[in-house]
Amino acid sequence: MDDIFGESLNLEEIHIKQGFDDGHKDGLVAGKEEAKQVGLKVGFEVGEELGFYKGCVDVWNSAIRVDPTRFSTRVQKGVRQMEELVERYPVMEPEDEKVQEIMEELRLKFKAVCASLGVKLEYNGFPRGSSSGAKDLVMCSSKEEGKMLKSMLGCCKVYISESRNRLALESIERAAERFSKAPIVNKFEDETYNRIGYTLVSKLAPKPSGDPCPLRMAVLAMVKAAFETIDLELHCGSHPRLGVVDHICFHPLLDASLEQMAGVANSLAEVVGSSLQVPTFLYGAAHEERRTLDSIRRELGYFKPNSSGEQWVGGPKSEYLALKPDKGPPQVTQEKGVIVIGATRWVDNYNVPVHSTDIAAVRRISKRVSGRGGGLPSVQAMALAHGESVTEVACNLLEPQEVGGDRVQLEVERLAKEEGLTVGKGYFTDLYQEKLIERYLQSVSAEEK
Repeated sequence: MDDIFGESLNLEEIHIKQGFDDGHKDGLVAGKEEAKQVGLKVGFEVGEELGFYKGCVDVWNSAIRVDPTRFSTRVQKGVRQMEELVERYPVMEPEDEKVQEIMEELRLKFKAVCASLGVKLEYNGFPRGSSSGAKDLVMCSSKEEGKMLKSMLGCCKVYISESRNRLALESIERAAERFSKAPIVNKFEDETYNRIGYTLVSKLAPKPSGDPCPLRMAVLAMVKAAFETIDLELHCGSHPRLGVVDHICFHPLLDASLEQMAGVANSLAEVVGSSLQVPTFLYGAAHEERRTLDSIRRELGYFKPNSSGEQWVGGPKSEYLALKPDKGPPQVTQEKGVIVIGATRWVDNYNVPVHSTDIAAVRRISKRVSGRGGGLPSVQAMALAHGESVTEVACNLLEPQEVGGDRVQLEVERLAKEEGLTVGKGYFTDLYQEKLIERYLQSVSAEEK
């Protein structure tokens, strides 16, 4: 009997092994075929996307060759970088670990160049499951909304009258870090001016909703932290200012509208004025009459140093203001000063160092450079002492796509030469739009991972 059962068990094991071997063989065949189909599909999608970017690069390069003056140096650099990424992509080595990294960077560069050019191009062919941080910025919302892109980003620049008090700055930055959906993507510190500028970017809702705006919440947290840690009476520097938080400006990026940014600016101003009890002035699209920033500053004496050596020291000398604020109390405190909040199209800040302490001569240059003085249109300029041997021509470029930093540099050099002065290379105090968008997308991608 044992032999019969032994033989039966043996037979069963043989059948199981044979079944396993046959199944394994069939599985390999089926798996190879399925893998082949998947590989073909993925390979086609990758090739299609690369081809799309290559086509865009070719068209843009052709247009640049025809008339390079119509494209900023930033756009031209971005197109070159896209071209290099396409060429670097290891098409014949899909398992190369750099594949995903290059494709992610290529997508970011593409969005950045499109933003700079003001065009609404998108690639919809790559899989929706992509981990790219750009995925939320290219998908269409619904048939009813047509092809409106969900690429509405808001940018906010926050200028605070402090750069030497590290504890205060750390407190302000910690306050912003609580709002990961509105990251600080850049900061510019100047110890001589005793001033810092923060730039934040966040996605905006396509339509007004009851949900809190991350950008407004992050900026408000920074404003509160600044008022808690900085006393304007103890502040001094060679840059003019009206308050602890001197200036906040909102700018639309990609497909966001100026009206959206004006809404965020007004919402913030309401809270700062009523809850924090700080006199608040509105300008640009945030003001019903489109009042300008420089007109407010002139009324409030912003451009006149209140101390020797071209310095601004302490808080306001009177609690009464020459101009009625749009929000908040009519009286100002010495510790906080006032705050100006606005919404405008993109503005670049470009400073050119002049190797001279002759403030009068540099003021003449600044006046002749500015549109107000008959110089370059859409350029505002002022002369500011910057250290022991330099005076800067500090410029606001209100339409940087028309008059950029390169043109301002050449004009300052020309006028300085007439004054017998030498000039250093100018610099921007913030990143250009494309780079800010790129940093935002990278931050969001890192947060999602």
